Amino acid sequence: MKKDKIIIIETTYPNLEAAKNLAEILLKEKLAGCIQFQKIESRYEWQGKIANDSEFLIRIKTKNSLYEKIEEIIKKHHSYKVPEIIAILVERAEENYSSWLENTATNLGK
Repeated sequence: MKKDKIIIIETTYPNLEAAKNLAEILLKEKLAGCIQFQKIESRYEWQGKIANDSEFLIRIKTKNSLYEKIEEIIKKHHSYKVPEIIAILVERAEENYSSWLENTATNLGK
């Protein structure tokens, strides 16, 4: 059986409560193995103006085959009109960690 590629999906949420709600959904659905939160400051252009906001960066460690499901859930439960949803392919990972993630994020269409 060929192993699925590991990815890290990043998104931002305006507050920790919303970020934790997303994590709860993804972990219960077995769509991710680990989700991390980090308070950040974001400066960006929005509708012709420079904006500056405090946000929470969410890093979702999962498998490439689960990206579409996770993207759909983020869009459904997000307050932003255009949420950041990006996936970063992990080129290499320690074997035990990789196996743990493979066995933790197991939702393949259940």
